[in-house]
Amino acid sequence: MSAVKNSASGPKPARGPLGRLWHAIWADWDLMQLAISVLLVVAIGFAPLVIRSPYYLGILILAVLYGYVGISWNIVAGFAGQLLIAHIIFIALGAYTTVVLYTRFNIMPWIGIPASGVVAAGLGLVIALITLRYGLKADYFALFTIALMVALKTLFLKWEFVGAAVGMGLRLNEPSWEKMIFSTKEPYLYIGLALLLAGILVQFWIYRSKLGKYFLALREDEAAAAALGVNTSLYKTLALLIGSAMGGIGGGYYMMYVTFVEPPQVFDLGLNVELVLAAPIIGGLGSLLGPVLGALINKPLAELIRGTLTAGRSGTTLIVYGAFLVASILFMPRGITGLIQDGYLRLKRRLVPEREEEVRRDIA
Repeated sequence: MSAVKNSASGPKPARGPLGRLWHAIWADWDLMQLAISVLLVVAIGFAPLVIRSPYYLGILILAVLYGYVGISWNIVAGFAGQLLIAHIIFIALGAYTTVVLYTRFNIMPWIGIPASGVVAAGLGLVIALITLRYGLKADYFALFTIALMVALKTLFLKWEFVGAAVGMGLRLNEPSWEKMIFSTKEPYLYIGLALLLAGILVQFWIYRSKLGKYFLALREDEAAAAALGVNTSLYKTLALLIGSAMGGIGGGYYMMYVTFVEPPQVFDLGLNVELVLAAPIIGGLGSLLGPVLGALINKPLAELIRGTLTAGRSGTTLIVYGAFLVASILFMPRGITGLIQDGYLRLKRRLVPEREEEVRRDIA
C-alpha cells in the first residue's frame, strides 16, 4: 500500500538524499514554488557573468527589489485579503528613515535599513488601530490608505527636516561597504538577492504556519473565521505589521540604490502600481511564486514599453502598460503561476497511471 501511495504522487522515488528531496518537492506544490523561487534567485546571481551593461544590470536590480516588495504586499493582500492599495507609503517611509539616519545622525544603512522596517511597522500599527477602531474594511480600507498617502506627501513636501520639496540625497564621493555605497552595480544586486531570498523564506514560513492559515481564513471569509473563534483584529494587525516592516526595509534598500528621494517620487500611485501591485498580480496574487516571477517579467516589460514609446505621444506608455495589466487580470486571474500550476497538475495526472501500472507489474 505504501508503494502505491508513493508512486501515485509523482515520479518513482530514487534512492539517496537527492532522490528523496526531489520526490518531496514534486509531491508538494508549495515546495515546488519555493524551489523554483530559490532557483531563480541563484540564476540571477550568475547574471553579472553574462550581463556587462550597467543599464541592464540596473533593470535586474530593480526587478529583484520589485520581487521583494511584492512579497511584502502579497502577505497583506494575497494571504490576509487586506486591500492595502497604497502600500508605497511604507516604502517611502523606509527610504526617508534610512537617508535621514545616515545624513542627519551618521547611522550607517546596515543599521538604518532594519530601523526603517521598525518605523514602517509603527505606521502599520497606527493604520491597523485606526481602521479597526472605525471598522474600515475592503473599499473603505483601500480609500483610507490612498488618503493617507496624499496626506503624507503633503506633509513631506512642507517638512524642512526631511528636505521638503527639494528631497534628500546621498554623498557619493566615498564608496565603501560600510556606507553601502558602491561604484559598480554588482554589490547592489547581491544585497538585493539576499533580501529577496530572505523574503521568499519568510513568506513560505508564514504560508505553511498556523499564522498563514489564519490569514487565509480572513481572506476567504472573515465572518466565518470570527465565528470559529479566530481573533480577526489580531491577525489583521499582524499581517499589516509584517507587510509594513518588510516594505520599510525594501524602501531603505531602494534609497541606497537610487541615492535620492523626494515626495513626488515615492508618494506616487503610478510608482505604487509598478513597484508594488503589478508583480504579484501578473505572477499570481496569493501564491508563493507569483511576486518573484511577476517581478522578473514586469520590470523588463515596463522598461521595454517605456523605451519604445517614450518618443511617442504623451501618456502612451501608461496606456499600454495599463492595458497589459487589465488583460492579465481578465485572462490570467490566477496569474502566470496559475498557468504553471495547471501544467504541473496535468503532468502529475499523466504520470500517475504509468506509476500505478509499474507497481501492479512489480506485485505480479
